[in-house]
Amino acid sequence: MGLFRKILACQLLAFALTVAADKAYETGFLIVAPDRGFMGNEELRDAFEEYRKQFNAALVFATREETERFLKEGLSQVHAAGAKRVVVLPLFLSLHHPMWKHIETTLSNKTSSLTDLSITISQKHTGTYLISEILSDRLEGLSKNPSKEMLILVAQGARDDQEAALISEDMKRYRAYIEDRYPFAGYMEVALKDRQRGASPWKSLEDALASAQAKKLQPIVVPFDFGWKADGMMSLGARLKSLIQKYGGVFDGQDLTPHPNVALWLAQRSNAHLPITPENLGVVFMPHGANYNWNRRMMDAIGSHQLRYIIEPAFGMGDPFLMERAVRKLEQRGARAIVVVRVFSLESSFREVTEYVLGLQERLGHAGHGHGNHGKPPQRIRTSCALFTLGGVEASPLFAEALLDRALEVSKEPKKETIILLAHGTDDEEANKHWENNLAIIASHMQTVAHLKARHFRDIQFATWREDWPELREKAIHNIRAMVQRASEDGGTAIVIPARTTRGGREEDWLEGLSYVYNGKGFAPHPMFERWVDEQIRIAIAHFNNQPLPAGIISVPKPIHHRHPERH
Repeated sequence: MGLFRKILACQLLAFALTVAADKAYETGFLIVAPDRGFMGNEELRDAFEEYRKQFNAALVFATREETERFLKEGLSQVHAAGAKRVVVLPLFLSLHHPMWKHIETTLSNKTSSLTDLSITISQKHTGTYLISEILSDRLEGLSKNPSKEMLILVAQGARDDQEAALISEDMKRYRAYIEDRYPFAGYMEVALKDRQRGASPWKSLEDALASAQAKKLQPIVVPFDFGWKADGMMSLGARLKSLIQKYGGVFDGQDLTPHPNVALWLAQRSNAHLPITPENLGVVFMPHGANYNWNRRMMDAIGSHQLRYIIEPAFGMGDPFLMERAVRKLEQRGARAIVVVRVFSLESSFREVTEYVLGLQERLGHAGHGHGNHGKPPQRIRTSCALFTLGGVEASPLFAEALLDRALEVSKEPKKETIILLAHGTDDEEANKHWENNLAIIASHMQTVAHLKARHFRDIQFATWREDWPELREKAIHNIRAMVQRASEDGGTAIVIPARTTRGGREEDWLEGLSYVYNGKGFAPHPMFERWVDEQIRIAIAHFNNQPLPAGIISVPKPIHHRHPERH
């Protein structure tokens, strides 16, 4: 029967993915790019052809003279392929680029004559890190000693000083993602203005090069936009070469294309506009992990979800390799969006490194650098899927009710029994107080539910072991042993319940010699744990679809930033 259910689930999933693919084509994407000349346009076409394997899309090159005509052709193309609505994706790194403004104006003034379809102009900046990763790749062959270098990013197209300043400011957003990896002594963004009478179009770049020279820094120059590139000789890179050499700059002429991340960037932005459903959402299930028995219990705990959702495990403490491995498997299984569900006691646990690896955070704190190679930040995951992470059990009522069930399983005379909740804890005082506050809320909820069930316990107490820090742990062990002893006085009984995601911990070692009743099963497997995981997935679907939280969600942890997240 189990095998039949799995086969049936796979067949239903395959059917659902086919239906989802058909629905995806109801949204057409109009990719609008500046005219770059033959070579630049062909490089964008190559990226577009890879991208369009998944989408109903058309590529439009904008020119001053015939933008309206080319927009109409593109809209007709996606309409003919089944589009009922159109999302316009600007293939520009700055929305202050004058050609993009021209396109936007044309769409605003001419939409009714261009198409009957509803048009949305995308303002979502998803996938920004993918373009920054192109910059990182370019720098790998150029930068030798960032502490003695200045990075100069160069864009084209500005018509005046105001536009140049705005475009330069936009470029900072992209280089912010690589500052951890390339800590240059200086950074400058230069937006070249179009040639004007009596003025050199290269003056702003020459000023930047002179500034680097004056500071005794070697300039590292990278053209950083979709600029002019008629052929190998008639391109921005070819024109800048001699000027950069004059100032001793390092420059190889490469701009953003060709590079596979351009197609991924378009795809990730497109997926952010498509409906995300249980059939096309990938779930990375990320508990701490331990031995096979521990890991198996966690997988058994979500057995029913594996028939309803596309789930891949990545047990560990935000390990970048394991996350990428899970993401690749989810891509193969048809995911358009992926959520990493972090199954830890605190919401802050391993959030920072997870968000960094998913490109949701620009920089990584010092503690997260251990996840990379030789102390460097880890590599980000390059994927076409829209990405998100959430988790942290915190003081969930579902957790509280599961722990109450653990106590009730071993309870005999509640009026004489004291439930003692014991959690891992951490070394940071603020974070540990936050953890203890969660335990207080859990204890209160357990007491309320117990009363409703006519089970009136003498008391519910709590503490943290702070178990990875010997000095703090020894003090905690002393205090907790005293707590257990007091609960056993006057004919009482201590019921020790680990407040953990599943069975584990060293309660039996550290409480050796004391009298108490123990149930160490933890949160999972338990129906309330299944419900908690389901809530996280439903919250993620609402997030991807820009919808309010679905009905029935009973607890959503608020992000709490701590210096040291828990380790277990």
